Amino acid sequence: MRKIKITVAILVLFVSLAKSQCISYGVTLGLDAASMKMKYLSTEIRHTSMYAPILSYNINGYASYKSKSFWGVSIEPGYMRKGGAQLFDYYNSSNIKVNFKVIDTYNYLQLPVLFDAYLSKRLYVSAGLEFNYRLSENAKLTDEATWYSSDMNIWQSAGNNRLKNEILPDDNNRFNYSYLLGVQYKLTDKFDVGLRYNMGMKELMSVNWRDSYLYEGEKISVFNTYFQFLVKVKL
Repeated sequence: MRKIKITVAILVLFVSLAKSQCISYGVTLGLDAASMKMKYLSTEIRHTSMYAPILSYNINGYASYKSKSFWGVSIEPGYMRKGGAQLFDYYNSSNIKVNFKVIDTYNYLQLPVLFDAYLSKRLYVSAGLEFNYRLSENAKLTDEATWYSSDMNIWQSAGNNRLKNEILPDDNNRFNYSYLLGVQYKLTDKFDVGLRYNMGMKELMSVNWRDSYLYEGEKISVFNTYFQFLVKVKL
């Protein structure tokens, strides 16, 4: 009986909010510079930019609630393609050294949950968490050579799924979460534009490094990250 009362109360609240026009909904379209970032690096590693960004996109719905005060909350379920271009040399599953660039792409279902703070009637900032589930992945070997560093090689750690000429995350590591920061501006009652930055909080995969003497170093964590330009269309 108590659960029924709580459910009814939530439904009544939702309907009253909708009638008071506190809730808006629509579509978010994003153009993204997606990449991967290495964290927790050894002090002996001098190169921290081991991945280059790739151009990507996202398509999301959104539902936003704005209070009568300065704050609001939003959820934005949708689809996004993440990934990046690997710039390091590595060993494939046949233990052959690969000196060519590999472009990794990951297809995600995503759910950003955001707190919105309105600085004015048109300008607002957002911060929150993004939850992701990886649907599929692909690694494409190009004919473009990577940059080469004589003092360090990177290779796939044995604990991850290794495919010939590919580096991909473990199949069991499909759920991911990250933090999200953004600033948005209302152009009109129907259109918002914004910029966002996202950084992974859960490891996507790991790599090991070796020095020029082929001594194996500690494991390095790799995370998804992206910059995003977005357009929100209110329906």
